[in-house]
Amino acid sequence: MRFLISFMCIVAIALPTKARELDVVVGWNKPPYVISQEHSGFEIELVRALLSEMGHTLSPIYVPFGRTARLLEDKAVDIGLTQNAAHNLDDSVLSDPYIIYQNVVVTKAQNNFVINEVSDLKSKRVIAFQTAQSVLGEEFKQALALEPMYMEMARQDRQVDMLMLDHVDAIVLDRNIFNHFRAQNSAYAEKETVFHELFPISAYCAAIPDPELREKFNAALHRFIADGRYQLLLDEYQLDNLLHKLPKAPAAL
Repeated sequence: MRFLISFMCIVAIALPTKARELDVVVGWNKPPYVISQEHSGFEIELVRALLSEMGHTLSPIYVPFGRTARLLEDKAVDIGLTQNAAHNLDDSVLSDPYIIYQNVVVTKAQNNFVINEVSDLKSKRVIAFQTAQSVLGEEFKQALALEPMYMEMARQDRQVDMLMLDHVDAIVLDRNIFNHFRAQNSAYAEKETVFHELFPISAYCAAIPDPELREKFNAALHRFIADGRYQLLLDEYQLDNLLHKLPKAPAAL
């Protein structure tokens, strides 16, 4: 009996306190980052693993990105994913960056296009993701505003198809989204493509108003990266690891 009581005490100490299901706001379907129909995707699986290590479970809530800040302000949810300083919320609630996006121009290698700046896209058949002219900067907007062969498309799988089938000269989208949809069609495997990196990376954080929860999230994230589990999850979804593109923190004096 004494052994049983001691064992139960050890278990009680080991179990995390205040373990609970956390409401996590997630953007709508965006493979491979978010696959809402399956409650999976790199971002969901990563955050689920981090919360599990912290002793919590994840309850995803799928909403348009514009609603995340309001839900956090109203204290209706615990965490909002894919946030950064550009969003309408207090920067102090942001975690350390957990994922990096990078929009690129993609062309087929056989065309030998030289695209070193946005203006090189003029007179080409270009399809970008929806709202690209709003988020890729004024230079991009002005360069393509009057181009008759420029259009934006919500379905990014169709962007990839149209490039591979030579219906367009270039597409603009996140590099990992491109890789994901390209891998869905074996016929595209032999077709070489080129990434033209005209746009800066976008580092995203989790918005976590509770400071204790945010601190534990950061600690779990850094352990996940340091021990290789982050890379393993990237490999599972065939994503490029872009964390090395983050600015280096200044050395301590």
